[in-house]
Amino acid sequence: MGFHLPLYFLFLLCPILQAADFQDPTCGKEVCGNITIPSPFGIHSTCYADPSFRVACNPTPNGNKPFINVNGIDLEVLDSIYSDAIIISNPVTYINCDHISETSVSVNLAGTPFFFSSDKNYFGSVGCENLATILSNGTDSLGGCIQPRCHDDASESGCFTQITANLTSYTVNMTAMYPDSNRCASAFIFSLYSFSIAYPLPTGINNGTTHVPAVLSWNSTYCGDGGCTRPGLGPINTYKIESCGNVTFHYPFSMKDQDDSNVWFKVVCNKTANGEKVPFLNINGKNLQILDFNFLAGTIEVNHPITYSNCRKNHHNGMSLNLTGTCFYYSDSNYFWSSGCGNLVTIFGNETDNLISGCLQPSCRINNNTSPIASSCLLTIPKGLSSFFANMSNMVDSSDYRRKTSCGFVSVISYKSDLNDDFDLSNRTHFPTQLQWATLLYGECYLNDSSDTSCTLDGQYCWSKLSSNHLCSCQRDTNDISYSRSCKGIS
Repeated sequence: MGFHLPLYFLFLLCPILQAADFQDPTCGKEVCGNITIPSPFGIHSTCYADPSFRVACNPTPNGNKPFINVNGIDLEVLDSIYSDAIIISNPVTYINCDHISETSVSVNLAGTPFFFSSDKNYFGSVGCENLATILSNGTDSLGGCIQPRCHDDASESGCFTQITANLTSYTVNMTAMYPDSNRCASAFIFSLYSFSIAYPLPTGINNGTTHVPAVLSWNSTYCGDGGCTRPGLGPINTYKIESCGNVTFHYPFSMKDQDDSNVWFKVVCNKTANGEKVPFLNINGKNLQILDFNFLAGTIEVNHPITYSNCRKNHHNGMSLNLTGTCFYYSDSNYFWSSGCGNLVTIFGNETDNLISGCLQPSCRINNNTSPIASSCLLTIPKGLSSFFANMSNMVDSSDYRRKTSCGFVSVISYKSDLNDDFDLSNRTHFPTQLQWATLLYGECYLNDSSDTSCTLDGQYCWSKLSSNHLCSCQRDTNDISYSRSCKGIS
């Protein structure tokens, strides 16, 4: 028996990636008809870890269509425009419609990772002269709307309103607004994404509508009855949590002798002149001090040298570390930060003609009395960046005789850094920077009871190898956002 866990690691460690079967599907990019199947869903068995996320690509009169099965009901997948939700074809529920031959179906999401989110869906009803009410648990009203009086265009009559809570199941009640009125009506949860808003119903919805688009979200903290616990059956590999100085770390990083396949994760613990122990990571011949390790985020924080500086005592030529061909890249949990005034800051990618970002610092004339933090500029980092080149060009007006140049710098710096007016820049040569060794995706998975499952010695973290390039990971007693991750491979 497996254990249902909320954190899904998609690990593509570089040596593993090289050995992976080149015929395996590209998970997150499978296609059925004209729909791209996003992670954590998958058609191929290696692309989903939980059966709830299995997609069947079925033939229909209109070509192949993707479907998911939720508690015995096949729901067509219409789109995947959200990172944490998909759009499905949701069947409507009929009330007081004896002449409708089609069996009324209501989707019940109880016991699955899925729910109808209140911020992406509405409650709607087709009909006239009824109060349509949506209820949770059969008794608690979550809202409702009143259908207009019946008239010649009754087929287009109805109402819709917001829902006030996320739903896994619901019931609908129709209350006649006039005596002896017991008219056929339908009700449904739907998304306005595919419709134009109109009165009394969005354009395209009428009494002939049998399915409507709805946004189906999934709860990435869903654990099921098993909870997030260490597996109790089968052999478990244990990993000791290692430490050097005030930094602790574990798999895949280690100070122990490792084979060549794990050379990227070898930690060297050195003693400083004052006797303190400091951990270092060697990347392409550059020793970087390790400041922090975050297993679930797939990051390691290092002390990164300033990339560019035009200050006399601290000049740097603008070239970053070259992470190409390693198991690391610059996390987008960093930003480019430059300090100074009157300079044009430009950031280039691997090629010097590939401009990826830049900013113009405020004029020196209005920033003489401004702190370095206030006069700096921040720039976001593109995903998957492995190297960059930074430059500063003086843009000060030649008529400004007070200050024709500005000492400044450009560097990549972690979001976690506390930048305030007391932040001392005068003697800085390095900044905290996040390096990504695994890439984050949404999902969930199971730990399995096999020799492929490992835990830290204290049981706080466990992980299972789902395939040659998938790792399912869990932290005990964690109920936050869940992710899947993968390490950037050698190109």
